Amino acid sequence: MTAAMPNGPAAVSSRALALVTGLALVLATSPLARAADATPASREAATQPLGPKDAVRALAEGEDVREFRAFCDTWMRKLQERNTYNAAHIVWTKGGPGVIGEYLTYGTERTCLAREEPGKDPIGKITYREIKYRKEGPSESAAIGAAGTIVEQTDVTEIFRYAKGRWQY
Repeated sequence: MTAAMPNGPAAVSSRALALVTGLALVLATSPLARAADATPASREAATQPLGPKDAVRALAEGEDVREFRAFCDTWMRKLQERNTYNAAHIVWTKGGPGVIGEYLTYGTERTCLAREEPGKDPIGKITYREIKYRKEGPSESAAIGAAGTIVEQTDVTEIFRYAKGRWQY
């Protein structure tokens, strides 16, 4: 069973009192408030800016960190070029009623995410799908014209770091 919140002036004043009490607690425990009751040396230390370890760290995340989107697009174009190369250079083996060949392709759907924190090297991740196909036929030319069968699919995550002014791989 839950108690109903009262409405009207009494409810507003009780919520206001809770808000003021919470604010007073925050102010009473702040470094400046503690410094008021402290020695002159500790009061001076409390009013100094926080060091990098104590400061709130700014975090940048997304495709736009250090132009990671452009790097990601270039990387995916390289994989598409690899698709063409792999399909043109299938290694054929004798098997079944003729020849069998397997080759890798890379999906076009991808996720690109980079993250940068002060004092650390930016890190970027690209995730895409790698697909292994098999083609079969009585001869190489017949197998090349045949539709490939998916043998295996793997989601791949590649991790890169930003150093010396560019994304490293």
